[in-house]
Amino acid sequence: MDGSEARIADYFDFIAGTSTGGLVTTLLSCPDPQDPQNRPYSGENLIKFYHEESPKIFPQKPSKIIPYGADQPSRADIAAKELVKAIMEEEYHDEGRSAGLRSFPDLMKWVQKIVELLKFLLYPKYKNEKLKEVIEAKIGKRKLRQTLTNVLITSFDVKLGQPKVFSSLKASRDDLEDASLVDVCLSTSAAPLYLPLHVFETTSANRTENFNMTDGGVAANNPTLLAITEASKERNLDIIGKADDKSKDCSNLLVLSLGTGSTKRYTHMNVTSSDWGPFEWLLQELGHGSIPIVNVLMGANDAMVDMYLSGLFQSTSSKSNYLRIQTDSLTNAEAGMDDSSKKNLDNLEKIGNELLTKPVCAVKLETGLLEPIDEKVTNAEALTDFASKLVAERRRRRQAQCST
Repeated sequence: MDGSEARIADYFDFIAGTSTGGLVTTLLSCPDPQDPQNRPYSGENLIKFYHEESPKIFPQKPSKIIPYGADQPSRADIAAKELVKAIMEEEYHDEGRSAGLRSFPDLMKWVQKIVELLKFLLYPKYKNEKLKEVIEAKIGKRKLRQTLTNVLITSFDVKLGQPKVFSSLKASRDDLEDASLVDVCLSTSAAPLYLPLHVFETTSANRTENFNMTDGGVAANNPTLLAITEASKERNLDIIGKADDKSKDCSNLLVLSLGTGSTKRYTHMNVTSSDWGPFEWLLQELGHGSIPIVNVLMGANDAMVDMYLSGLFQSTSSKSNYLRIQTDSLTNAEAGMDDSSKKNLDNLEKIGNELLTKPVCAVKLETGLLEPIDEKVTNAEALTDFASKLVAERRRRRQAQCST
């Protein structure tokens, strides 16, 4: 609507993100080093970024171990099964050897399987050096207060046991909050089991603050409500209202919430007993690439935010000011966060394009699944309508600036 030079940062007062959404938030609010005019990343270049850089961050090494998917075992399953197989195949009575005596190659086979299993249990799957290199190449030494619009990026401090919101507004007021954007990105994307914790510190004249960070999804898998709260606080907006709800006002908010997809529609945990212990909560779905307790905690966080905001906006005269685009129909293979193969990345892009042709949906309270709000309105049409509001608001503000 505003031409090819239009960028997201020009139209939104706040951009919030968690985990990979934190990386997207950073790129959308920082100059693209390949743009001759130092404009922020465009949507097209973001897609290009993921296609080019994902294989560096999550290298797909040739192996007998196939990356887990909908019907594929996890690395832990395979390592454990191979260890058991090695033990079962061990021959206790070889010709020329006494019972119980094992050869050195036999013992080494055991050791290799044990080491493989221990590596899975004791270390993250990947190191974060490549991720750091990629981020540094894209944003350099830019700090949080230097973003081109206000950003909110979530993480979780495991030492303090509390969430951390990296805010560009807070950074502009307090040097201790002004972390390097590289540190912010490494913090929000430090996914448990996949990448190591990110440990760093910030300093000011006489103070130092230490951070021990893991993925922001632990605290706010859907950061939309957090962003609305911060925006309302800065703009003195009353979105909660009083008991009679008549004072709630969402008319000054335009909220676009983008999900990364879930497997909720096709994920059915095996509930055969109410006596769930560590195995049921941690391991029963490991062979299908998921951990029940993680799915429950992150899924509940995401759904609660969406249900609350849908209800909030639906109860006002500003229903169309909130647009959530999400799918709950991914398979486990499609939802795997570290499958950087060309086939998978191409398929994810295809899923995203197909999602635009589907009706706008909201979470149904009774089922927890996404259901169409209006079969006649597609996500693409809703986005077009939403974009027209953004363009109109930007032009109004520019005209107001010119007249003062």
